[in-house]
Amino acid sequence: MIAAMGELKMQAPEGELKGSGVTVWVEGDAILIKYSVMYYGFLGTKRVPVENIKAITWNEPGVWIAGWLELSILGEKAPNPNASPNVQNQNRLKFGDADRDRFAALKDWIESKMVRPEAVAGSSVADEIEKLANLRDRGILSEAEFATQKARLLA
Repeated sequence: MIAAMGELKMQAPEGELKGSGVTVWVEGDAILIKYSVMYYGFLGTKRVPVENIKAITWNEPGVWIAGWLELSILGEKAPNPNASPNVQNQNRLKFGDADRDRFAALKDWIESKMVRPEAVAGSSVADEIEKLANLRDRGILSEAEFATQKARLLA
């Protein structure tokens, strides 16, 4: 982290991060995801401006399972439901325990750069959380999306 003008600024992880079937790196204020043909077919490389990432879901790696960092990207169309599970979960970047710290640094950097929605004038954080809970209860938000948005409001 670098202190600048009284606030902490996160540095982007340097170099490439290798996950299961993906290579990820930072270029300016965007992340690039290069998909392996073996896992994902011919998806190629995707450039995602951080301002287009609306939520992040994190899962710690375990002894026998991979961890993952999943990005919810604004305006991205859902993949074909008949596509392979890897293509359907193309924004879920899987990694092993050995790469956990580098992917955690990427997550922290993305979160520091994400556009934070300002609270609606006249409404409190509690009001906003209540609205999110209502959306979750109606099935519009998943539990993970609710938890991410609630944490953002409380930060």
